[in-house]
Amino acid sequence: MKKLTAISLMFIFALTSMAFAELKIGVVDMQRALDECDAGKEAATKMEQEYKEMQAKIQKRRDELQNMQAELNSQSGVLSEKAKNEKMAEYQTKLKNLQRMVEDSNQELKRKERTYVSEIANDLTEVTMKLGEELGYDIVMEKQEGGVVYNADTVDITPLVIERYNKEWNAENN
Repeated sequence: MKKLTAISLMFIFALTSMAFAELKIGVVDMQRALDECDAGKEAATKMEQEYKEMQAKIQKRRDELQNMQAELNSQSGVLSEKAKNEKMAEYQTKLKNLQRMVEDSNQELKRKERTYVSEIANDLTEVTMKLGEELGYDIVMEKQEGGVVYNADTVDITPLVIERYNKEWNAENN
């Protein structure tokens, strides 16, 4: 009985070894593809521009608040208690509005970034699937999510994915 079990295990091992030997496996680094593809670069440029615009608006408000505070400090000896309280209340309201503006701006930027990344990642996935099929791969693994510790350059199809995606994206956007 032990001989039969041992022979069966060796037979199963031999069959699975042959099956794995015939598999064509590819690896794609989606983060690299996202960073290096034209759409990813354009999205990064747009995000940077929007960030700068929002920072400029926020800085303008901060400057206004600093001026208001300086004015309040310089006039504190001249103003009545009621006038000081009114100016202080106005200052506090503007400060809270600025804080909300900063929070809203950050959330908006994060939302836009997620949208860009999601759209591009979905498109890259489609391109990867098409390429995998066209090139006869049995499996294409995502380098980081797939837990790939090492892969030879010959199985890395990331450059092909980037090239194909850029070709399709540029055809649609130019």
